[in-house]
Amino acid sequence: MALNYPFWVNDFDRVKDHRINFPLSSRIFEHPVAFWYGSKKGKPVKNLQKSLKRFLKRTAPNLPYFVIYNLPNRDMGHYSKGGAKDASEYLMFIHEFCEGIKGHKPIIIYEPDALPHTTHMEPTQSEYRLNLIKEGLKVLTEESEAYVYIDIGHSNWLSPKEAANLLNNVSNNKVRGFAVNVSNYRSTEESMEWSLKVCEHRPNDYFVIDTSRNGKGPLGNEWCNPPGRALGKEPTCNTEEEHCDAFLWVKIPGESDGKKNKGPKAGKFWGSMAEELVSNSIQSPSFWAHRCQIRGYIVHVPIDKKCEWCGLKQ
Repeated sequence: MALNYPFWVNDFDRVKDHRINFPLSSRIFEHPVAFWYGSKKGKPVKNLQKSLKRFLKRTAPNLPYFVIYNLPNRDMGHYSKGGAKDASEYLMFIHEFCEGIKGHKPIIIYEPDALPHTTHMEPTQSEYRLNLIKEGLKVLTEESEAYVYIDIGHSNWLSPKEAANLLNNVSNNKVRGFAVNVSNYRSTEESMEWSLKVCEHRPNDYFVIDTSRNGKGPLGNEWCNPPGRALGKEPTCNTEEEHCDAFLWVKIPGESDGKKNKGPKAGKFWGSMAEELVSNSIQSPSFWAHRCQIRGYIVHVPIDKKCEWCGLKQ
């Protein structure tokens, strides 16, 4: 069954003053991008249920899509470290999340990197995490109607068989499938080929591909703020592949991967990188810029078009 998702494009500034200081980056937020949920600096997420209910009321009849990113020892203590302090706090977070989205069927990307990271852990740590992921998914799929995709890394990390075996350890028959290339730069074509091979081992799965920054593919094996990258295919369910439900911008373009290649801390918006991603993805026809009187900020319009909001022509 093909997915027909009612994407919502946020109607507020997610990054303070980005349109003033980095006007080209505003093009990123003309598209639906993911909303990430997880604890920061050791503090549990406050008022989660109430916040989600209020948010989904605002977006109706359309839907945002979410990332759950809150496992204990998140990112194995690296750039995006954090998460719940223990299993009890984590499962309570999942319960609250389900209450918050009740009555809706949003896309949820479940725990980026968490499953592939088990291959780098000691056996006891790996078993603990696998059991917690399995329990978290059980709660999420029994208490919500969300389309759940388990993150399984990318095409340059695991073999398709290794990925399928990991999914076998934690998935259940209510999980929609898996997510690939989250926060990475592998090309859509490479990600598609690899994912279809995973599906050979798990034929009932569907998958989504993070295309947010893969417009020029990777720069070798550099995963942290590689220069010269570009935006990828815009979010859509029209993928022309039966098992691929959607291309999504899961990693928010312009947010740093971490303190490498002169980047700020992980997750912080980096305006110059955002503008580079946009400028590297603009193809002919070229664009002209103007300060739109309706939108209130600088927008970029194809050279042969008029502004879709204010109607101005070059």
